[in-house]
Amino acid sequence: MADINRFDRVISILTMLHTKRLITAKEIAERFGVSERTVYRDIRTLETAGVPIGSEAGLGYFLDKSYRLPPVMFDRDEAVALLLAEKFIQGIRDQKTGQSYRSALDKVKAVLGHDDKDYLEALSQRVDVHLGVNQSDTAGDRWLEEIQKAIVFSHTLQIEYYAHYRQQSGQRTIEPIGLYYYSRHWHLIAWCQTRDDYRDFRLDRIQTLAVTSDHFNRRSRASLTEYIEGLTEPQDLHAITLHVDRQIAQFMQNQKFYYGYVSEEIINDDWIEMSFLVPELEYFARWLLSYTDAIKIIEPSALNDEMARLIKELALHYGH
Repeated sequence: MADINRFDRVISILTMLHTKRLITAKEIAERFGVSERTVYRDIRTLETAGVPIGSEAGLGYFLDKSYRLPPVMFDRDEAVALLLAEKFIQGIRDQKTGQSYRSALDKVKAVLGHDDKDYLEALSQRVDVHLGVNQSDTAGDRWLEEIQKAIVFSHTLQIEYYAHYRQQSGQRTIEPIGLYYYSRHWHLIAWCQTRDDYRDFRLDRIQTLAVTSDHFNRRSRASLTEYIEGLTEPQDLHAITLHVDRQIAQFMQNQKFYYGYVSEEIINDDWIEMSFLVPELEYFARWLLSYTDAIKIIEPSALNDEMARLIKELALHYGH
């Protein structure tokens, strides 16, 4: 957004100030690709125009509670962006969020001109997003609202969680720091008091959940962004790279999302390179065994060692 003209930027800053109770000059500068010095000048322009902007040292800017923008109008491009976002939300099958988003989008459509309404309706019928989510994947949706509130108000949660790779359930007391959607599931990132470390809990594997009256110190924990940025550190997850036979890769399409799939790219006519992030090598290796020689392990070497160990165990098991 660095090429936005000054008038549009100043108006956009005013809109942005309405979106949060406090907002820093750094956030505004990063949003519009300008320096903080430029932001200070834009804020003074708004103040000169009579907009009541306050500030708290070290925290940011805020608008006087009595100040309200006139009704917001959307242009066609903005409405189309919201429509496409709706398609993705429908794709992840979070019913409550989907209903709320559709209600909000209806309000946007209500203020559009007739031509733009017709344009949006025609586009809506010709755009869809399919993420391949099974109906069973909606099992975690029932916890979303309670978890969201616990995150906002810093309440601890008591859960019974089924650890798939250990094939067992256990009670946990956790401090929720954020929700993260990947590999076609909602995940709750939290500090686990039971394990004294950060853990990733897939919502559909939470069997019971209770919000407690206990609060935790949110500032003592990493933010969701900080946690995600540290995902590739060796102590958190194992980064895996495979070469997969292209003819066999098609049979992995549904399963791979349950095993930490990250990305893939075509190497040549015969092979596809796939990347994964996994917490347990043995669990991943047992899955790979079913694909025999259609898989080449590029890294880590520890996964290759794990595969060799399991193959020896199989040979002993079957008497060879």
